[in-house]
This record gives sequence, structure tokens and C-alpha cells, in this order.
Amino acid sequence: MRTIKSVNPFNEEINWEFELLDRESIDEKINIANEAFLEWKNIDVEEKKSLYLNLANLLEENYEEIAKLETLEMWMLYAHSKAWIKKSANLIRWFVNNFEEVLNSEDYETEWVNVRTQYDPIGVLFWVAPWNFPFNQVLRAAIPNTLVWNTVVYKHASNVPMCAAKIEELFLQAGFPVWIYQNIFVSSSESEYILSKKEIKWVNLTWWEVAWVAIWSFAWKYLKPSVLELGWNDAFIVCDTNDLEWVAKEAVKARIANNWQKCNSSKRFIVREEQYDDFCNYFTNFTEELVIWDSFEETTQIWPMAKSDLCDEIDLQVRKTVLEWAILLTWGHKIDRKGYFYAPTVLKDVTPDMTSYKEEVFWPVASIIKVKDLDEAIKIANNSDFGLCGCVYWDDYNQTLEVASKIETWMVFINNPAWSKASLPFGWVKKSGYWKENWAEWLKAFTNKKVIVY
Repeated sequence: MRTIKSVNPFNEEINWEFELLDRESIDEKINIANEAFLEWKNIDVEEKKSLYLNLANLLEENYEEIAKLETLEMWMLYAHSKAWIKKSANLIRWFVNNFEEVLNSEDYETEWVNVRTQYDPIGVLFWVAPWNFPFNQVLRAAIPNTLVWNTVVYKHASNVPMCAAKIEELFLQAGFPVWIYQNIFVSSSESEYILSKKEIKWVNLTWWEVAWVAIWSFAWKYLKPSVLELGWNDAFIVCDTNDLEWVAKEAVKARIANNWQKCNSSKRFIVREEQYDDFCNYFTNFTEELVIWDSFEETTQIWPMAKSDLCDEIDLQVRKTVLEWAILLTWGHKIDRKGYFYAPTVLKDVTPDMTSYKEEVFWPVASIIKVKDLDEAIKIANNSDFGLCGCVYWDDYNQTLEVASKIETWMVFINNPAWSKASLPFGWVKKSGYWKENWAEWLKAFTNKKVIVY
């Protein structure tokens, strides 16, 4: 019997163990999801809306219990987890309140013919989820795409199986028909088999570049459309400022979000040479003051990594970058205590040929880069294979807008760390992926825009 284990990152104890599905069970779940789709697409709109509002209410009413589960599995700071559960409830309500208007049929006349456009569901969707936001990341995809009358089978990350099971349980508690949303415990090696099934119409992946190559190749092989979020190395540009200490504090805040494990957190800090040394000193001092400990303690700012193998990956990346002549300003090592702790690491004088510049940095590592002027800063920011978010800090608001307009990324934040809302499109360019999450387009993404000519 093959299993996956939920392990507590703080004390390395096993929370729970789950049996993986065999192919017969996989087939059964996909077939049932397809049968459920045939009924779900005919459900009354008002009845459907009430189910989603029930789900939002369940999240809010039980947010402390749900947040505790999230903390036990991937050790997100408990206070942050509670906030994200509430944010997920608000996300559900935004989509419920807006989906009808977004998906309205449209009638018009063109070239002497009458046309109607409408958005039809497409069937069963296969989703591969990441572990860094075990509830919100799943719900921000599952909600809009079941709202448009699809059904979903979800492969959550293997290190958060209790969260995965809880999400399915919440759908059922809210009163959803069985099999509209299904969690499936399967290994990554079953992805091709799942995509080969004719009932699966589309695949979505939020993961890393290596996983993207595999999923994309399977989708291409079986002619299945895909939406992929893949990698990130977001830039934080420091322009001229009279309050460099505040900007450096903001930079640390932008980097350490969700224990440095957040796709749209800043990772490359680009600073003009006039303020470079002072920025490095401020950034280092603020980083060294961060409190590292238990996620259930309110004073904690840094906590264990979500998985055991991440510490080795971080360490290798840091060591390679230092061997390439970056200067290590803080720590850069695994902490000698139980749990998956890695000390926050600040690298100075990072250049485009170094590992932490070229590769995605999804852990406690910040790369600080020196430039001569803003033209070079923009060039460096755009000199990346990835493009998700960016930040620009400057006292001159109009000049900041001009710099932001030149950054090759999907979103740019001025004098604020990056964030997301259901009402704003959230997407990628370059190797960060393709398509957009949230907003109206996310509701339309997994539909067939049918054109009726009469």
C-alpha cells in the first residue's frame, strides 16, 4: 500500500497518513465527476449561489480550526493563516456576486447577421495545486471554475493532505452535490494517466518549471488546453528616496511574506550605487532582528520551511551563489534544531551570472544588486526569464509611475509590497506562465465562448 504522510515541519512528527489511489479508483472518481457535471450544469442559479455562500460562511465560522490545520501541515504563521481563511471567504463572495454579470449572453448584429454569444461549461477539470497557500490557492481556482458549471478533480501537494481532505469536506458540509469538487490522493507519476482520460477537458498547474515541462508535454500530447503558473523572481527597485530606512524595512516585509514562500514576494532588490551600502546595512539589520520560532507564537516572524527537502535546496543555491563571489551578509545555513529551519540569508553584490539571480528564489534568500542609475535598474529588472510582479519605491509618485510602466511583468506595485485580490487580474509573462487568475477573465477561462449565428 502506497501512502503520503502529513509531517509537522516544526517538530517533524507525523500528523496523519493517507493511502494513495490505485488506477481503478482514479477511473471511478473521474467517471463520477463527469456524471456529476451533466447534472451540475443544469442546476438553478439561485440554488447554486446559496451553496457558495454557505461555503464562505463555513470558512468564516470555523476559521480558527481551519487555520490551525494549515499551520500544522505547512507551518504558516497561525495569525496569517486565520487572515487568509477570511480572505478566501471574501474571494468566494466576490465571484458569487459577479459571475452572472460577467457571463451574460450578448446579442448583436454584424455584417448583416444576428449573433448571440454565450459561455458554456466544458466538463471535468484536473488541477495540480501548490503547498504554500493550502486553502486560498485551491479555492481561488476551484470556486470560479465550478461556478461556471464545471466539475473538478484536485491533486493537492503531497505535504498538505489534511488540508486537501478538509477542502472536500467543506464543500460537502456546505451542501454541494457529491463529486462537484473531489480531492484525489495520487502520486505525480499518475498525471499523464489522468490527462489521458477523455473525460478530463483541461489542466491547471501552479508549481515549478520542472513540473511545468512534464504537465505541458502531457497536455500537448493529449490535446488538452492548460493554464500554468510556473516561476518567479520578482524585482524590487529602490529609486531616489529621503527615507531609505523605511524603504529597506518595506523591502524586508516584501521578501519575508509567508516565510519567503510566496510567488509574488520580491526576491531581487535593485538599488542605485549612491544608496546601495546604506540599503544593504538597513536590510541586514532588519533581517537579523527577525524572530525565528513557533508559528503559534504571536511574536514569531520566521518559521520552519514547509518541507524537509527545501532546506537542502536552499543551502545548495546559497553555496553556489557565494562561490560565484556574492557576499554573504547574513547567516546562510540550516539551523541546528529540530524542524525544517533555515536562517534568513542576505546576499550582496549579486550579478546576472549568479545562481540566485538566474534561478527562482522561493526560500529565505534575498539578492541585492547594485546599479548605476534607473536605466540600468529597469534593464536589470527586465533581465529575467520570469515576470509576475514587481515593486517600485520612490518619493516622486509621477516618476515612479514612469518606471513602473517600463517593467516587463504582469503587476507592478508602487510603494507597496505585492498582494492580490479577487477583483484584480493576477497573471504572468515570460516563463512565469500563461493566462490570468482572478477577475472576470478567470471566470471565462474555462468555458467555451459559443457563437450562435441567426
